[in-house]
Parts: sequence; structure tokens; C-alpha cells
Amino acid sequence: MRFRLLFVAFTLVVCGISPALAQRADPVGPFAVDVRGLTTALPTASGWIPAVPEGTIVPSRGYGLDGGIHVYPFQLGPARVGFGGALTFARGTASSDTVDGRQEVVTKSSTLAPQISFNFGHRQGWSHLSFGYGLAKVTSDASGGVLAPVTNDSGWGGAINFGGGARWFLSEHFGAGFDVRWHKLGSRDASATSAAAPRTTLFQIAVGVTVH
Repeated sequence: MRFRLLFVAFTLVVCGISPALAQRADPVGPFAVDVRGLTTALPTASGWIPAVPEGTIVPSRGYGLDGGIHVYPFQLGPARVGFGGALTFARGTASSDTVDGRQEVVTKSSTLAPQISFNFGHRQGWSHLSFGYGLAKVTSDASGGVLAPVTNDSGWGGAINFGGGARWFLSEHFGAGFDVRWHKLGSRDASATSAAAPRTTLFQIAVGVTVH
């Protein structure tokens, strides 16, 4: 499913580039503000979630919001260069019956993703490819049964992000858009309160409204 979504997103981005090369009347921007619904993968490996009884189901997908702002100050060849960033929040839950009673696990992710973007199109619609380095945080809580509630909090750590998407404007200032993005989170050493955590990736898809 992930690869099919990636193929569709890549096709939409590439299809937006060709018309851009032929239509140069109104440049991209000068800014865009996005508010979107979000779905994201959540880490399930030990170190990102608390130690839970065998058979406990943990959430692998979360839902939330994505908000961002971008400005487009200058042209570089066929692309309009943009600077900006996005802030995301998401939450996933899972419940299961185990030998220790009914368990509930709640995992939350947050990302702050500054980006440099290359935008292809015109003022009423453009596609973008972007990348940057920001911050990410994962917090997971487990509770239920005979066990005391326990929390695993990664704290804010560095994360590379990259992806792409498109925006289409239905009127002069209001439109819709989407963004597909990967956030690469580094591994973490074991601490007094949590196990070592392997590298992981938050794969996100955001769809919503945009204004400029």
C-alpha cells in the first residue's frame, strides 16, 4: 500500500512540472499557508514504546493535523525556491486483551520540519519537492491490567525530512493541496527509563486547504 501511495504522489508531482515549463505568466507564491489532516506511521519497536506484556497490540498508525507556512523569494532556473516549515501532531491508540488484563497503548508523534522547496508551476497551481532538517518527538503510554501506567518519551531529537506534493487554487487565494513526507529519526542509546531505540521513519500523508 505504501508503494502504491508513493507512486500516485510521485506521478502527481511530475505531472505538475510539465505544464509549469510552458506556463510562466504568474510566478508561484509569494507565500502559502497550509492546514491539513494528517496520517502517519508510528514506531512500534522496543525503545520507542514502553515494555508491554506479550500479545499487546501497539498502534502503528496515527491521525492528526499538519500546519505550515512557506515563502517563495526567487527563481532558480525553472523552479521557484521556497523557504518554510511545517508542524505536525498525531495520535494513535490500540487496545488488546493479554494475560495481564486489558492493555491500552497510546502513541503520539510531533514533528517540526523546516524545508527548502523547489516549486514548479504558476500562481494558481504548482507542485513541489522539498527537504530539510528539523526535530521529532515520540511519546508512548501503556496502561491497564495489573501493571502500573508507564510512559516512554523520546524527547526532541534531530530528524531529516524530505518529500513532495502539490497545491491547486480554486479561487484567487483559496485552494487545496497535499504533501507526502518522510521523517528519518536517528537511533537512541538505552537510558535509565527506556531501552535502546533503533532508527525509524515516520511516513506521513497530509491533505487539506491552502491559502496565499
